[in-house]
Amino acid sequence: MFRYVLITHLFFAIIRILYVLYRDIDLSTEEAQYWLWSKHLDLSYYSKPPLIAYFNFISTSILGDTEIGVRINSIIFGFLIAIIIYLFSKEVFKDEKLAFFISVFIYLIPAYDIASIIFLTDTPLAFFYLLLSYLFYKSVYENKPILWILTGISAGLAFLSKYSAVFFFPVAIIFVLLFKRDIFKEKWFYISILIAGLFTLPVIYWNVANDFVSFKHVGKLAGADEKTLSINLKHFGDYILGQIGINSVFLFAFMVYEVFRAIKEKDEKLIYLSLSPIIVFVFFGGIALFKNVEANWPAFGYATLYMLGGYVVYKRFLKISTILMFLSGLSIIILFYTPILDKVGLTKLLPPEKDPSKRLVGWQELGSYVKSLTEKYQKNFIFSDSYHISSELAFYVKPFRQTYCIRVDRRMTQFDLWEGIKKFENKGYYGIYVADHPITEKVKSGFESLEFESQYKVKYRGKEVKTYYIYILKNYKHIEEDPILSY
Repeated sequence: MFRYVLITHLFFAIIRILYVLYRDIDLSTEEAQYWLWSKHLDLSYYSKPPLIAYFNFISTSILGDTEIGVRINSIIFGFLIAIIIYLFSKEVFKDEKLAFFISVFIYLIPAYDIASIIFLTDTPLAFFYLLLSYLFYKSVYENKPILWILTGISAGLAFLSKYSAVFFFPVAIIFVLLFKRDIFKEKWFYISILIAGLFTLPVIYWNVANDFVSFKHVGKLAGADEKTLSINLKHFGDYILGQIGINSVFLFAFMVYEVFRAIKEKDEKLIYLSLSPIIVFVFFGGIALFKNVEANWPAFGYATLYMLGGYVVYKRFLKISTILMFLSGLSIIILFYTPILDKVGLTKLLPPEKDPSKRLVGWQELGSYVKSLTEKYQKNFIFSDSYHISSELAFYVKPFRQTYCIRVDRRMTQFDLWEGIKKFENKGYYGIYVADHPITEKVKSGFESLEFESQYKVKYRGKEVKTYYIYILKNYKHIEEDPILSY
């Protein structure tokens, strides 16, 4: 059976490789940012731990600074997630056919498919968090030293992927308290925690050396710096709809049903699979009562939810869910290739200006245009006041050259920890400024004169979806950047 599992998921991995090679979309701004980190290897970074930068460094060293060079990481992790889902499901349910079904069922979940193409920190976190869940489960029931060691290592790697890995700690404690209290007497349980803790030391050291900026940033996202908090039902409603959307509008109800059934019947193994989804959903839901929460934030903890969904569909609702699975698969095809809507006359269903894919187009052409401008001015530097734009231009202005992001009307970013444009002051440098808004007097006054300006309009699916403002400024003198007040 395992041979067929490998063949099936290798087939999907090849489909994803072809998609990345031939689909006319560029890196997302976050992907470009994490790629840029790989050009500045460090123990950690402003908003995230370092593992994604290391993976980007390895993959692009082999495949070059290309889209596939970055996204091959997601494709490999997507393949490995499917394999671990199979092994984990077989371990829990003792049924190879069911395990194979579940490993294919996850392809019907938007969150999984997105994470298997777009290489963000959620992807390695999702893999290592799932691996951690699997290894901890085996460790609890088999209590072998090697399993506890691997559990500690996977926990450490999950942490180095994203700080959200810490959510597994309450999952483990609650499960052991409910069902396996003897584990608290096992020394290897504590050794695995110690091993995991060792992985946090470089990140802690880096934060000590950099004024704990990562902690300040995460605290800001969680609302820790808010003096007064008021309930905002719109944010909470958006959160609920977001969770339904990323977990399949058509199949989410089956997952929720199985979570409630697991609790009602006090099924030990099914409760274990339910704990991560419940804890991350409730935690981020609590934040969403007061401020906006991105739909993807809890997604790392949902892999076992998909196992529950696949289990209950296979065991109880296979016939009646067939059409729903088909619709979920169809929706994912449309999600990954929205121009198909125009070809079948359904543009109004998702017009270009509301299409999330619009954020993934136009960057390569913009980079080529900016590159042509750099060739006309020998001494120049490229900058913006948006880290999104600066990161994309770093990737798409070939060959690679460092871009800069001035701190004007924005929060702190990783760019503020790197060398800025001060080194170009009063040396006759032209500044090539690219923004999503007209230039401000503050930026313009930092140069001797404005030499050139233009607008670059991005079209997608036949409509203009974005406009960028491009300026060539002569002889950089000085821009008084804003103090760091927000993280």
